[in-house]
Amino acid sequence: MTGAQVVVSLVLAVATVVVATTKAPAGGRTGPVLVQGRSAVWSHVPHRLLARVGERRTRQRRRAAVIELCDALAAELHAGVPVLQALDQACRGGPDWTRIVTTARVGGDVVAALRTTAARPGADGLVAVAAAWEVSARSGGALAGVLDRVGAGLRDEEEARAEVSTSLAPARATAKLLAALPVFGLALGMSMGARPLDFLLGGGLGLACLGCGVLLAGLGVWWVERLVDAVEV
Repeated sequence: MTGAQVVVSLVLAVATVVVATTKAPAGGRTGPVLVQGRSAVWSHVPHRLLARVGERRTRQRRRAAVIELCDALAAELHAGVPVLQALDQACRGGPDWTRIVTTARVGGDVVAALRTTAARPGADGLVAVAAAWEVSARSGGALAGVLDRVGAGLRDEEEARAEVSTSLAPARATAKLLAALPVFGLALGMSMGARPLDFLLGGGLGLACLGCGVLLAGLGVWWVERLVDAVEV
Protein backbone atom coordinates (compact mmCIF):
# COMPACT_ATOMS: atom_id res chain seq x y z
CA MET A 1 0.00 0.00 0.00
CA THR A 2 1.42 3.39 -1.01
CA GLY A 3 1.50 6.52 1.13
CA ALA A 4 -1.37 8.07 -0.81
CA GLN A 5 -3.49 4.95 -0.30
CA VAL A 6 -2.83 5.05 3.44
CA VAL A 7 -3.94 8.69 3.64
CA VAL A 8 -7.07 8.00 1.62
CA SER A 9 -7.93 5.00 3.80
CA LEU A 10 -7.55 7.03 6.97
CA VAL A 11 -9.66 9.89 5.62
CA LEU A 12 -12.39 7.47 4.56
CA ALA A 13 -12.31 5.85 7.98
CA VAL A 14 -12.80 9.20 9.71
CA ALA A 15 -15.55 10.11 7.25
CA THR A 16 -17.30 6.85 8.12
CA VAL A 17 -17.46 7.88 11.75
CA VAL A 18 -18.79 11.34 10.97
CA VAL A 19 -21.38 10.10 8.48
CA ALA A 20 -22.48 7.36 10.84
CA THR A 21 -23.19 9.98 13.47
CA THR A 22 -24.88 12.62 11.35
CA LYS A 23 -26.82 10.40 8.95
CA ALA A 24 -28.06 7.70 11.30
CA PRO A 25 -31.82 7.31 11.63
CA ALA A 26 -33.62 8.79 14.56
CA GLY A 27 -34.33 6.76 17.65
CA GLY A 28 -30.78 6.24 18.88
CA ARG A 29 -30.14 3.13 16.74
CA THR A 30 -26.60 4.16 15.83
CA GLY A 31 -24.68 1.55 17.80
CA PRO A 32 -23.73 -0.95 15.06
CA VAL A 33 -22.92 1.78 12.55
CA LEU A 34 -20.77 3.69 15.03
CA VAL A 35 -18.95 0.55 16.06
CA GLN A 36 -18.12 -0.15 12.43
CA GLY A 37 -16.91 3.41 11.93
CA ARG A 38 -14.70 3.38 14.99
CA SER A 39 -13.38 -0.06 14.00
CA ALA A 40 -12.41 1.31 10.61
CA VAL A 41 -10.38 4.09 12.21
CA TRP A 42 -8.66 1.89 14.76
CA SER A 43 -7.88 -0.85 12.21
CA HIS A 44 -6.35 1.30 9.47
CA VAL A 45 -3.99 3.35 11.63
CA PRO A 46 -2.28 0.65 13.74
CA HIS A 47 -2.39 -1.93 10.96
CA ARG A 48 -0.27 0.10 8.57
CA LEU A 49 2.15 1.19 11.29
CA LEU A 50 2.65 -2.40 12.43
CA ALA A 51 3.05 -3.46 8.80
CA ARG A 52 5.91 -0.99 8.37
CA VAL A 53 7.62 -2.35 11.48
CA GLY A 54 7.26 -5.88 10.10
CA GLU A 55 8.66 -4.82 6.73
CA ARG A 56 11.67 -3.20 8.40
CA ARG A 57 12.41 -6.34 10.41
CA THR A 58 12.08 -8.49 7.29
CA ARG A 59 14.61 -6.32 5.46
CA GLN A 60 17.03 -6.53 8.39
CA ARG A 61 16.68 -10.31 8.58
CA ARG A 62 17.28 -10.74 4.85
CA ARG A 63 20.32 -8.46 4.85
CA ALA A 64 21.83 -10.52 7.65
CA ALA A 65 20.96 -13.72 5.76
CA VAL A 66 22.71 -12.47 2.60
CA ILE A 67 25.89 -11.79 4.60
CA GLU A 68 25.69 -15.26 6.13
CA LEU A 69 25.20 -16.77 2.68
CA CYS A 70 28.30 -15.02 1.35
CA ASP A 71 30.38 -16.15 4.31
CA ALA A 72 29.12 -19.75 4.16
CA LEU A 73 29.55 -20.03 0.40
CA ALA A 74 33.07 -18.59 0.54
CA ALA A 75 34.01 -20.98 3.35
CA GLU A 76 32.75 -23.98 1.38
CA LEU A 77 34.67 -22.91 -1.71
CA HIS A 78 37.85 -22.33 0.29
CA ALA A 79 37.44 -25.89 1.60
CA GLY A 80 37.51 -27.19 -1.98
CA VAL A 81 33.81 -28.07 -2.31
CA PRO A 82 32.47 -27.90 -5.92
CA VAL A 83 30.68 -24.66 -6.58
CA LEU A 84 27.14 -26.01 -7.04
CA GLN A 85 27.45 -28.29 -4.04
CA ALA A 86 28.87 -25.39 -2.03
CA LEU A 87 25.88 -23.24 -3.01
CA ASP A 88 23.46 -25.99 -1.99
CA GLN A 89 25.09 -26.36 1.41
CA ALA A 90 25.37 -22.62 2.00
CA CYS A 91 21.68 -22.09 1.26
CA ARG A 92 20.46 -24.81 3.62
CA GLY A 93 18.24 -23.51 6.39
CA GLY A 94 17.41 -20.32 4.53
CA PRO A 95 13.75 -20.23 3.42
CA ASP A 96 14.43 -17.21 1.21
CA TRP A 97 16.90 -19.12 -0.94
CA THR A 98 14.56 -21.88 -2.17
CA ARG A 99 14.55 -20.60 -5.76
CA ILE A 100 18.35 -20.46 -5.83
CA VAL A 101 18.77 -23.99 -4.50
CA THR A 102 16.16 -25.42 -6.85
CA THR A 103 17.71 -23.71 -9.87
CA ALA A 104 21.19 -24.97 -8.98
CA ARG A 105 19.97 -28.56 -8.49
CA VAL A 106 18.27 -28.72 -11.89
CA GLY A 107 21.20 -27.06 -13.66
CA GLY A 108 19.37 -23.81 -14.37
CA ASP A 109 20.56 -20.22 -14.58
CA VAL A 110 21.87 -19.51 -11.09
CA VAL A 111 22.69 -15.89 -11.94
CA ALA A 112 19.09 -15.22 -12.97
CA ALA A 113 17.82 -16.91 -9.81
CA LEU A 114 20.13 -14.78 -7.67
CA ARG A 115 18.97 -11.57 -9.36
CA THR A 116 15.32 -12.56 -9.07
CA THR A 117 15.72 -13.27 -5.37
CA ALA A 118 17.59 -9.98 -4.96
CA ALA A 119 14.38 -8.15 -5.86
CA ARG A 120 12.95 -9.06 -2.45
CA PRO A 121 13.19 -6.31 0.19
CA GLY A 122 16.52 -6.55 1.99
CA ALA A 123 18.06 -9.10 -0.40
CA ASP A 124 19.62 -6.57 -2.79
CA GLY A 125 23.10 -7.70 -1.73
CA LEU A 126 22.55 -10.76 -3.92
CA VAL A 127 23.05 -8.54 -6.96
CA ALA A 128 26.77 -8.42 -6.14
CA VAL A 129 26.80 -12.18 -5.56
CA ALA A 130 25.16 -12.71 -8.97
CA ALA A 131 27.73 -10.46 -10.65
CA ALA A 132 30.60 -12.31 -8.99
CA TRP A 133 29.10 -15.67 -9.98
CA GLU A 134 28.66 -14.57 -13.59
CA VAL A 135 32.21 -13.20 -13.90
CA SER A 136 33.66 -16.32 -12.29
CA ALA A 137 31.69 -18.60 -14.61
CA ARG A 138 32.84 -16.73 -17.72
CA SER A 139 36.48 -16.13 -16.81
CA GLY A 140 37.15 -19.09 -14.55
CA GLY A 141 38.34 -16.80 -11.77
CA ALA A 142 38.26 -17.69 -8.09
CA LEU A 143 34.83 -17.01 -6.65
CA ALA A 144 35.70 -17.48 -2.98
CA GLY A 145 37.93 -14.41 -2.71
CA VAL A 146 35.35 -12.22 -4.41
CA LEU A 147 32.64 -13.46 -2.05
CA ASP A 148 34.87 -12.64 0.91
CA ARG A 149 35.09 -9.05 -0.28
CA VAL A 150 31.37 -8.89 -1.07
CA GLY A 151 30.50 -10.16 2.40
CA ALA A 152 32.88 -7.67 4.02
CA GLY A 153 31.36 -4.82 2.02
CA LEU A 154 27.82 -5.82 2.96
CA ARG A 155 28.85 -6.10 6.60
CA ASP A 156 30.31 -2.57 6.52
CA GLU A 157 27.09 -1.26 4.97
CA GLU A 158 25.04 -2.97 7.68
CA GLU A 159 27.19 -1.44 10.41
CA ALA A 160 26.76 2.01 8.88
CA ARG A 161 23.01 1.43 8.62
CA ALA A 162 22.91 0.41 12.28
CA GLU A 163 24.65 3.64 13.24
CA VAL A 164 22.12 5.66 11.26
CA SER A 165 19.25 3.74 12.87
CA THR A 166 20.68 4.44 16.32
CA SER A 167 20.94 8.13 15.51
CA LEU A 168 17.33 8.24 14.34
CA ALA A 169 15.96 6.32 17.33
CA PRO A 170 15.32 9.49 19.42
CA ALA A 171 13.27 11.08 16.63
CA ARG A 172 11.20 7.92 16.24
CA ALA A 173 10.64 7.66 19.99
CA THR A 174 9.62 11.33 20.19
CA ALA A 175 7.04 10.88 17.44
CA LYS A 176 5.51 7.88 19.22
CA LEU A 177 5.51 9.74 22.54
CA LEU A 178 3.72 12.72 21.00
CA ALA A 179 1.15 10.39 19.44
CA ALA A 180 0.50 8.82 22.85
CA LEU A 181 0.22 12.11 24.76
CA PRO A 182 -3.53 12.52 24.08
CA VAL A 183 -4.13 9.24 25.92
CA PHE A 184 -2.36 10.63 28.97
CA GLY A 185 -4.42 13.80 28.57
CA LEU A 186 -7.61 11.76 28.69
CA ALA A 187 -6.38 9.95 31.80
CA LEU A 188 -5.50 13.26 33.43
CA GLY A 189 -8.93 14.68 32.65
CA MET A 190 -10.66 11.63 34.09
CA SER A 191 -8.53 11.83 37.25
CA MET A 192 -9.70 15.43 37.72
CA GLY A 193 -13.34 14.43 37.56
CA ALA A 194 -13.99 15.33 33.93
CA ARG A 195 -15.68 12.92 31.55
CA PRO A 196 -13.85 13.27 28.22
CA LEU A 197 -14.86 9.82 26.96
CA ASP A 198 -18.53 10.70 27.29
CA PHE A 199 -17.96 13.64 24.97
CA LEU A 200 -15.77 11.74 22.49
CA LEU A 201 -18.05 8.71 22.23
CA GLY A 202 -21.40 10.30 22.82
CA GLY A 203 -22.11 12.50 19.84
CA GLY A 204 -21.22 13.63 16.35
CA LEU A 205 -18.82 16.41 17.34
CA GLY A 206 -17.00 14.21 19.83
CA LEU A 207 -16.64 11.34 17.38
CA ALA A 208 -15.43 13.75 14.72
CA CYS A 209 -12.78 15.05 17.14
CA LEU A 210 -11.81 11.49 18.06
CA GLY A 211 -11.51 10.44 14.44
CA CYS A 212 -9.50 13.51 13.45
CA GLY A 213 -7.23 13.06 16.46
CA VAL A 214 -6.52 9.44 15.60
CA LEU A 215 -6.00 10.42 11.98
CA LEU A 216 -3.49 13.17 12.77
CA ALA A 217 -1.62 11.12 15.37
CA GLY A 218 -1.40 8.15 13.02
CA LEU A 219 -0.28 10.30 10.11
CA GLY A 220 2.40 11.88 12.27
CA VAL A 221 3.88 8.56 13.32
CA TRP A 222 3.54 7.16 9.82
CA TRP A 223 5.30 10.17 8.30
CA VAL A 224 8.22 9.92 10.71
CA GLU A 225 8.52 6.18 10.05
CA ARG A 226 8.47 6.87 6.31
CA LEU A 227 11.27 9.42 6.63
CA VAL A 228 13.30 7.00 8.75
CA ASP A 229 12.78 4.19 6.25
CA ALA A 230 13.95 6.45 3.42
CA VAL A 231 17.17 7.26 5.29
CA GLU A 232 17.84 3.70 6.49
CA VAL A 233 17.29 2.07 3.12
